[in-house]
Amino acid sequence: IARVRPQGVRGAAAPATSTSGPPMLAWLRRRSRTPTLSRAEHWRSIAICDAQARGSVGVDNSISTVKYSIREFKPWFPWSIIEQLRRSANVYYLFVSALMLIAENAPYLWVTPYDSWSTAGTLAMVMSLTALKEGFEDLKRFRSDRRENSAPVLTRAPERTTLARKDIAVGDLLILHDRESVPADAVLLTSSAPNGVAYVDTANIDGETNLKLKEAPLPVAKALGANQDAGVRGTVSFEGPSRHIHSFQGSIRVEGVAGGEIGLGEGQLLLRGSVVRNVEWLLAVAVYTGRETKVALNSQATPSKLSLVEKTINKSLVAILVPYLIFTTVSAIVSWTEGSRSQLPYLLSAESNSFVLPTVVSQWVTFFILYCFLIPISLYVTIELVNLLQAYLITQDAEMYDPESDTPAIARSSNLCQELGQVQYVFSDKTGTLTANEMVLRYISLAPL
Repeated sequence: IARVRPQGVRGAAAPATSTSGPPMLAWLRRRSRTPTLSRAEHWRSIAICDAQARGSVGVDNSISTVKYSIREFKPWFPWSIIEQLRRSANVYYLFVSALMLIAENAPYLWVTPYDSWSTAGTLAMVMSLTALKEGFEDLKRFRSDRRENSAPVLTRAPERTTLARKDIAVGDLLILHDRESVPADAVLLTSSAPNGVAYVDTANIDGETNLKLKEAPLPVAKALGANQDAGVRGTVSFEGPSRHIHSFQGSIRVEGVAGGEIGLGEGQLLLRGSVVRNVEWLLAVAVYTGRETKVALNSQATPSKLSLVEKTINKSLVAILVPYLIFTTVSAIVSWTEGSRSQLPYLLSAESNSFVLPTVVSQWVTFFILYCFLIPISLYVTIELVNLLQAYLITQDAEMYDPESDTPAIARSSNLCQELGQVQYVFSDKTGTLTANEMVLRYISLAPL
């Protein structure tokens, strides 16, 4: 879609977007996270603090970081089982269980020395326990989202009231105080500071610890003054949702403010997740909500990650297959040659001559099943138990607790406990990104006065 120049706003243009869609699987994963916009929606306009226009633009302000969701075609248990097939041992034992099951129902193909449920039952138990663990971790994400969506915010919509974050709509006036998180992308109108300036901390967004200066449109700030209850009547027009965090174009028209439409830019936009600092309060109008906020558009669906230990185990299991196949082939050849010389009852059954397949092939499959425990299925059981224990110890570690913010360590994914402290690459443009610039007075010496 080419750039669309909105009517009535001089020099403004909506960002270009591509018409080529992602693959089907990626589309299913992000279908409910990334909004699709038609050409007519590239420029929006909403009345400020208008009860009748409320909800006519944008989406609800709720967020969702859960990994499994029926709405996104990712039901918990089936999707967790499918994701576990990324482990080589699970695929291997699923294949061996199928061979055993075929032998039990079609003994004229090959013979199985084990009962199929001795392997399939163990595999089902291991994968079910892992799925339960994944479901429990996703339940914690759901509860965290619910707390976030239910957090109270002081608004004027149009009456002064307290709303849950999920109920904020485009056009609502937000009244935020010092050290309060911004609940939606909003345009700054005025603040308690002179000329309506405000500072925000965007460390949760871009990692920068220095405060960013935001300036309200000067004519609007002067007209409203340092009054959070000042009447605001007008309209705000702005470009459609965009992933570009440092880009924003729009305009605002407020009744009683001379000059007509006033241009808006990135300097007036407060991003969701940033924290208000160094001002007693500020007044802003919400322009993007929920999954249309810039931070949400840049976020990805919760991935299923494999730790370095699991990746190494997958490679090791593939290496074990080489001697495994050699043992199976040699055993099948020896059994076939010895069986042709003398019929040994403990090597060949009475129905051995009734195999549909060649005898050497049937015996090869039999020995393949016989040696299946060269790849231990208990290995992943041990790893899962160790991961759960490590995650518990991390959450209970007093040395990883931050008393200033009253924040304990949280292991959101127990699969990555082994990655803790394993730093491979460090990219930093300056000091302060990875360290805190704090100056502490240790000693002072003054001459006698």
